Amino acid sequence: MGIALLVIGLLALAGGITLLVIPLHGFVKSLAKNLFDKKDWLFIGLGFLSLLVSGGLLAGAMMSLGDWAIKGGDAAMAIIGLALFFFSFPLLWCAFYLRYWKTDMNSGLMKWVKLTIYVTIPLSICVFLLFSEGIAPYLTYPLVSGFVIDGDGFRFVRVGDSYTDGLHVAWYGVIMICGALISYFVSDHQFYKKYHKHGLLDGTLIVGFLSGVIGARIWYVVGNWHGDGAGGPNFSELCANGRWYEMFAIWEGGLTIIGGAVAGIIAGALFLYFTKKEVDIRWAVDTVVPTILLAQALGRWGNFFNCEVYGASTSMDAWSFLPSIILNQMHIGNSGYPMSEGMMHVPLFLIESLINIAGYFIIAYAVPAVWRKHRPSGSLCGCYMIWYGIVRMIMEPLRDPSFNMGADGQWSFWNSLGYIVIGLGVIGAFALYDFIKFKQAGKEAK
Repeated sequence: MGIALLVIGLLALAGGITLLVIPLHGFVKSLAKNLFDKKDWLFIGLGFLSLLVSGGLLAGAMMSLGDWAIKGGDAAMAIIGLALFFFSFPLLWCAFYLRYWKTDMNSGLMKWVKLTIYVTIPLSICVFLLFSEGIAPYLTYPLVSGFVIDGDGFRFVRVGDSYTDGLHVAWYGVIMICGALISYFVSDHQFYKKYHKHGLLDGTLIVGFLSGVIGARIWYVVGNWHGDGAGGPNFSELCANGRWYEMFAIWEGGLTIIGGAVAGIIAGALFLYFTKKEVDIRWAVDTVVPTILLAQALGRWGNFFNCEVYGASTSMDAWSFLPSIILNQMHIGNSGYPMSEGMMHVPLFLIESLINIAGYFIIAYAVPAVWRKHRPSGSLCGCYMIWYGIVRMIMEPLRDPSFNMGADGQWSFWNSLGYIVIGLGVIGAFALYDFIKFKQAGKEAK
C-alpha cells in the first residue's frame, strides 16, 4: 500500500509541476501577454489540485512505509498539513516568479501576486508546522542528517553513525547552497530593478560561495590550531604527525561563518568590480551583503540537523511553545544520544536564525529609511559587519562551552569584536572618501 501511495504521489507531484511550469514560463516569456487566458488558468488550477493531492498521498506513503501505529488526529494533521504545504509553497514560488520576472504584468494581476506572496509565506510555515506536529512523535531522533553511498549501497545517516569511504552528502551542505541561492535571487531582483538585466551576479555567486567555503575552512583551522573544547581536531598535532592533509578534509565538517562571510564578500566584490564595469560597486555591496543574513538564517538549520552549536541544558517545559520536532531534536546531544528525561539544549540555531532575518530587514530597509542624509554608499556593508559581530558576541557566551572555538574558547568572541571594528572602519572609510571627494570637487569648482 505504501509503495502504491508513493508512486502515485510522485506522479501527481511531477504532473502538477509540469502543469504549472508550462503556462507560467510561456506567460513570462511572452511580450504580447500581460494577463493569463482561460487555457492558462485551467492548467494552473489542475496543477495546484494535483500538487494538493500529491501532498496528501505522500504523507500517507510516509506513514505506511514507516509502519507507524499513528493516531487518527496525528494522521489527519500530517495529511492535511503536507497537502496544504504542497499547495501553498508552490503558490509562493509561482507568485515570486511572476513578481520578479514579469515586470509588464497587468497592474490588477500584480496586486494579487504581491498579496499572494505576503499571505503564502506565513501560511506555508503554519501548515508545515501542522504536518510536523502530526509526525513528530513517530520519528527517530536524531533526525537524518544526510546520506552515504558506499560499498554497502545508499543509506541515510544520522549524527553518531559511523561510515568509512564513499560519497557523503550532509543536509548541512545542501542547506548552505540553498541559503546562497536565496541571497542570490533577492540580490538579482534588486540588480534587475536598477540595471534591467538578470544574471549580473551569476559569476559573483560562484566565486563568492566557493571563496566563502574556503575562507570558512581556513578560519576554522586557524581558530582550532591547538584544538577546542569539544574535542575537535588539533591541527598543530596533526601536522606534527604528518597528517597535514586533514586540514583540507572539509567533508568531515569544520566551517566557521565568520571567516566564510569575510572571504566571500572580498572575493565577490573584487570579481564584480573587475568583470562588471557598468555596476556601481558601492551600491552593489550595499545591496548584496545584507542578504548574507538571509543565507546565514537558513544555514543555521544545518546545525539543527547536525545536533551542534547549541546552548546550555534547560528544561523542555521552558520551551514547550516550540514545535515538537524541534524539542525532540534538541533533546539529543552532539554524540547522538538523548539527554536525561525532560531536558534539552537551548535552540541557539533558531534564535540566531530569527535574529538574522530581522537583521536583514533592519539593515536593508529601516537603516536607509532612517539614515537618509549623509549616509555614504557602501555603509550597509559595514552595518552588516557590526550587526553580525554584535549578534555573535551576544550568542557566544550562551553556547555550550565545548562549541566555543579555540583552546581557550575565546576565539569566536575576539572575531566578533573584530567584525564590529571592521564594520565601523568600512563606514568611516566610505564617509571619509566621500568627504575628501566633496572637498576636491569644491576646490575644482572655484
